[in-house]
Amino acid sequence: MSLNDTLYIGTSGLTTHADALGIVGDNIANASTVGFKRSRAEFSDLLGGQLGEQRLGGGVRLGGSETMFDQGAIMQTGNPLDMAIQGNGFFVVQTPQGPRYTRLGHFSLNAAGQLVNKQGYPVLGGGAPITINPDDGPVQIAADGTVSADRTQQGNAQVIYGKIDVVDFQNREQLKPEEGLLFNTNTAPIQVAQPALAQRMLEQSNVQPVKELTSMIWVQRNYEAVEKFIEGEDDRMRRAVNYIIPSSS
Repeated sequence: MSLNDTLYIGTSGLTTHADALGIVGDNIANASTVGFKRSRAEFSDLLGGQLGEQRLGGGVRLGGSETMFDQGAIMQTGNPLDMAIQGNGFFVVQTPQGPRYTRLGHFSLNAAGQLVNKQGYPVLGGGAPITINPDDGPVQIAADGTVSADRTQQGNAQVIYGKIDVVDFQNREQLKPEEGLLFNTNTAPIQVAQPALAQRMLEQSNVQPVKELTSMIWVQRNYEAVEKFIEGEDDRMRRAVNYIIPSSS
């Protein structure tokens, strides 16, 4: 392995660990963000050499970041339109770019009475927006996602507005995070047969600050180790040059 190879490996290590620090830092910054899902850096080895002479040891790069969908703590809010999914599944919202998926169930009503998320996108039930008449009475949301009111305007029967879609995916790794705690994917969703929604509840961030701080320390130590490696190679290069071309007396 040439001197250039070793310096390239060191430089790729610095870049990769700097990117990993950014991921951990983003997790820590969102430890209190309701509905946030932490990410994990994935490292991969680069192949060095030319075609036909590939070898391991060409450096390291960030292979990507994986969103971790483990359950966050469920906290009570008292808001009748807040919902938390207990277990697997995602809410579906309709955006101008198409359907998006989220674990954040902080909903409200727009001027048309549609159930919407914090960006104002309609929450889907049966593939369509759910419209609620606030004059019908207190809204009730069952564990299976059925949205109803205690009474109609006449006060003699229950009214059902629809059933909130709760979907999941065979391969969650294909879910790509977007702004607003939304996820996008080209794969078709699967309806969750028996969803478990909790009304007046919200799922908190699944970030565990102590674990993230431990990860940050680990990444920082590796970053510092790579810095020392580069400094050592730089010193070795100077000594080699001085040996080959001795300074004039």
